Amino acid sequence: MAMWYEKTGKNQDVVLSTKVVITRNVRGYNFPCKMNSDECRQLLDQVDQVIDKNKLGNTWSGTRLPVPGKGDNNVITPESQLFGRRLNVLKDADRKAIYYSDDAGLSVTVNQDEHLTIRAMRAGHDPAVYNMADSLAASLERKLDIAYSERHGFLTSDIKLAGTGTVILYTVAIPAIVKSNGGLNMLRQRVNQYYWTIYPFDEQGQYASSNVYIISNISTRGVSGEEVLRRGEMLINDIIQLERGCREQFATRRKTEVSDLYGRSYGLLRYAKSVNPREALDALGWMRLYKEYDDAPEFDISWEKLNKLTQDICWEAERYSSKAKAGELNKIRANKIKTILKGDE
Repeated sequence: MAMWYEKTGKNQDVVLSTKVVITRNVRGYNFPCKMNSDECRQLLDQVDQVIDKNKLGNTWSGTRLPVPGKGDNNVITPESQLFGRRLNVLKDADRKAIYYSDDAGLSVTVNQDEHLTIRAMRAGHDPAVYNMADSLAASLERKLDIAYSERHGFLTSDIKLAGTGTVILYTVAIPAIVKSNGGLNMLRQRVNQYYWTIYPFDEQGQYASSNVYIISNISTRGVSGEEVLRRGEMLINDIIQLERGCREQFATRRKTEVSDLYGRSYGLLRYAKSVNPREALDALGWMRLYKEYDDAPEFDISWEKLNKLTQDICWEAERYSSKAKAGELNKIRANKIKTILKGDE
């Protein structure tokens, strides 16, 4: 079965993915940061008895790294979306467990930051992801004694999550907005109007200064999950329209310059023998910006491949950085990119 991030998504020219994260805690246990080994094992056993193995038939626990390609220096490892880009779930791994679907689009992590972390993910813009996560949360709430207060809502160790315990995140690639004069400031103002927030996918290192951003809600108290989703849908549609409008301006007013950068970017991705993350993401941004306006298409690259490459690079697992020099990783990355692009030729 294809993984969720390999599938076609709606509005995938702008929205890389839609993710909903719901956190819940079980009454009678300390929060994970204060749990002892016996409490962890007891909770793990209790959750294991109520998990629907028909939906979440894959299980990970212990120290084994559940990423295909272990043993080779495979830099591009989008499965780390399940375990965290920095693979922090592997810390104290014997106290944790993850249950996930065949396409890794639906999962439950036990004893990470909260007792239960439910994640639903789909490629592109997909509001149905909320119902996937909410349905799974409701099922667990019926089977477990979930910590809940009539006054405060669902109780969490992180006060920012108390209330609904629900966070909706859209990962967007917005090269035209970023490259437009004042475009990013305009977007920030619009996001603030919805009481949401926007931040770079990564704010430091080689992944910083890219055109990939996260849009997520701030409020989890005093607002229902349905209201959070409603605001998010209004906002993401605004962002899609704004990005497409900026792309059209680039394509019509700076066509010669942008078409040249489009071709050079493809050449870098297709033929470079070494490429760092920032170079790759910038090149993918130019490809994304001008793809729909290339009136003499010489480079037949699909949106699915553009999105896969972008997400793969963004979600590279950092465990490899300690095992190989940057130059070696850049060569591995360039080879992986070429291999993926060849599939469109």
